[in-house]
Amino acid sequence: MSFFEDVEIDTLRVEKMIIHLVDRSQDFVPQPETPVQQEEFFRSRIIEQASSAVHSFTVHSQVRPTLTAIGRGELGFEEGGQQLAQRFWQSHVRQSTSGAFFVFQLSTGIAGDILFALIKYDYRAVVELAQREGRNVLREIIQAFIKDRKAVQKFCLARFRNGEVEAVVSATDRMADAPDLTDYFASYLGVSRSRDTDELSQRLNEALRTSFNQIRDYVPDRDVGRAMARAKEALRSREVVTNEDFVDAILHGANRPAEEQVRAEIERVARRRLSAGDLTGVEFKPDPRVLAVRPRHRVRTAELVSLEFPEEELGRSVERTQDGQEVVFTIRTQQIVLDDTLPIRTR
Repeated sequence: MSFFEDVEIDTLRVEKMIIHLVDRSQDFVPQPETPVQQEEFFRSRIIEQASSAVHSFTVHSQVRPTLTAIGRGELGFEEGGQQLAQRFWQSHVRQSTSGAFFVFQLSTGIAGDILFALIKYDYRAVVELAQREGRNVLREIIQAFIKDRKAVQKFCLARFRNGEVEAVVSATDRMADAPDLTDYFASYLGVSRSRDTDELSQRLNEALRTSFNQIRDYVPDRDVGRAMARAKEALRSREVVTNEDFVDAILHGANRPAEEQVRAEIERVARRRLSAGDLTGVEFKPDPRVLAVRPRHRVRTAELVSLEFPEEELGRSVERTQDGQEVVFTIRTQQIVLDDTLPIRTR
């Protein structure tokens, strides 16, 4: 599942917000709480940025106790937002681009729960097309926030539940290699990776396997092994694997069926398996060993019995012994995923 629970997405509302300019070339100036404006714009940005948690607060975090105090009502939102923004301004390295730092307090459909979003957002000069006296005119807007996902420089989403902010957070950083954060942002939040690349890679591999097993009927010749190999080949060239890359690789492994209904079903299954693996929205470079295409070992006997298995399984789940002319294969498995009778082919 993603960081959001289903009921939270359906009922998410921006209750409070405060904005500060973060630029180390200028003094920090505390700002008052801002009335909630453009709620749907910011709500959509928060939903699209939220990914499954890969980081957790450490015991040294200063952000977590501040958010907990706001959630408990021990610290006012305005004062707490100013403290969070000033601490971010102090952490902001000089070579970083300036931007606007937002603190949002959000409500959900779960009683007592609060979500906090901290966002450093680009602001840019844009030109707006407008009408004046029946003529088209262009008007420059010096500070504007745009929908482009890349305009969000840094993002953190934390949940207050049962009287405290939970340890796991959704955090992303445009300036770091996903899913890592830049040192100064990780230090500011007081977080560390709670899931390493090996765990994420294994979950990705499991999501591939379970996806293809579930859509076996849509795979050419129902050959899951070959489809897995095609999908891994497609992903190996990616510097970072995103959810969209994963879905595209599943379609590639299934030889990109032409029927729109079939493609939609494959995509639905793929995204559901990503959610089950807690990989929704997570971008990372997998361990190359996971995406290695494993050689296959094939055996065909005089009795027309065929066996095919990954080469490295020989001596593990597959054992081969020989007594004179007789060869014995023993296969041990925790689960049989296919036990089928093929139809007789006629010419």
